Amino acid sequence: MQPWIWIVIAVVVIVIIVIVVVLLVRRGRVVARANEHRAQRIREDAHNDELATREREAEAMRIKADADRAKADAQKAQVEAERLQRAGGEKQADAERMRSDVDGRLRRADELDPNVDTDRQQ
Repeated sequence: MQPWIWIVIAVVVIVIIVIVVVLLVRRGRVVARANEHRAQRIREDAHNDELATREREAEAMRIKADADRAKADAQKAQVEAERLQRAGGEKQADAERMRSDVDGRLRRADELDPNVDTDRQQ
């Protein structure tokens, strides 16, 4: 073979190698750019999810505070109910003592009154 054929073959091979390298580099850049865009979207989604998570955490804390407040109110109402129950019991006992006293005085008055037949009332 002629030397010039070898030179042409070598140049063609070198051109093919350069073209392949350029295509691979360009493809690498395209893939890198695509990965960069994908990573940016993932970051944006994560940021949005973080904001939503913070909002949910704040809502959970608010609900827990409302529940704690309601529990405290219920305990306060229970204490007040017990106090009122005791006060009602004391008033009932006072009323029963008064009723007994009044009934005793009425019996005594009936016993003293000659116009009242005490044997018939019992």
